[in-house]
Amino acid sequence: MKIRFNPKEYEYLWTDHDVNFIFTSCYLFKEFRKADIILIYNWKDRGIKFFLAKKDRKRFSDYGIEFYKEKFLEWKKGIIKNIKVGKELIKETKQEKNKIQSMGDKEIKNKILERANLFQALGGNYFYTEFFFLDKVEKIIKERLNKKILDNIKQMGKLKFLARKVLNEFYNYKKIFKPYIDEISKRTKRDDLEWLSYQEVFNVIEGKNVPISDRGITNWVLAKKTKWNIVKGENAVAIIKEFDNYFFNKDLNEIKGVIANKGIYQGIAKVLRTIFSDNVVKEIKKVRKGDILVANTTGPEVMAACERAGAIVTDEGGITSHAAIVSRELGVPCIIGTKIATKIFKDGDYIEVDANKGVVRKIKLKS
Repeated sequence: MKIRFNPKEYEYLWTDHDVNFIFTSCYLFKEFRKADIILIYNWKDRGIKFFLAKKDRKRFSDYGIEFYKEKFLEWKKGIIKNIKVGKELIKETKQEKNKIQSMGDKEIKNKILERANLFQALGGNYFYTEFFFLDKVEKIIKERLNKKILDNIKQMGKLKFLARKVLNEFYNYKKIFKPYIDEISKRTKRDDLEWLSYQEVFNVIEGKNVPISDRGITNWVLAKKTKWNIVKGENAVAIIKEFDNYFFNKDLNEIKGVIANKGIYQGIAKVLRTIFSDNVVKEIKKVRKGDILVANTTGPEVMAACERAGAIVTDEGGITSHAAIVSRELGVPCIIGTKIATKIFKDGDYIEVDANKGVVRKIKLKS
């Protein structure tokens, strides 16, 4: 049976690169699983595109006000606790790298489970800092209508950055999961484990029959509407084509977004992919002094690129996002929430960021 989705019912969120299926299975924490989301994987560029149903974005936006009024203190306790645990696990992983080969299968399984659980717990905390919770909250902030919400949002911004630094370590497969998975790969003589879910890895450890995975060399789709069953083959190709044509097949020279920091700046665009691997270093090096940083989002991991940029443009984000805060600190023009800047512009485009009007446009192409 073919699965059909209507792209008009969804919004594009972001694309994560250099990720695998262990990452995906951890990222689908309970908060995300409750939402009508679609994950589309393109194996050629190792990128997962995330889409959220418009009805759920509205639901999250409505809930955001209640959350930052009534639920914030409980959330604060949880995220502080999980940041601490995450730091401890990062430190422990570094210390154990040369000891893993002497561990038993059960101990390694428990180590992986402990890290997957933290990934999901802290990811679930971080979920409530995402821009789709803040649509209506930001209107309150701009008009300074509620002091309690204003204070809570300030605290959230600081905790969000601390949590992201920890999560970046867990997002990078090589840093947290690979040392343990490599040892299981040697023992089971399998080289596909990173393309299994962490639950499937446990089945392998327990000696159960788990088919060899082709998820790293094929396109696939995951969604709530498929009950989180993977769609592959012709059906997946059709879904990918339909979503790409609807969201990204646009021949535009000008796009609009939300003003995060005013100013006008012209320069060469450098498009940074969101990469959760050591390859992010290469992306950061692309940005030279005075270039315009165009990114899906920014975080602590690309701070060096932000500091060199003459202006910043992002697909996602709100006025409490990393890009918005950093641009104000650095005093550079910034436009956020363009949705498709990384799909419209490419490295070498000469563009103008008019952050007085919220417009980014191509001036000419660099020959």
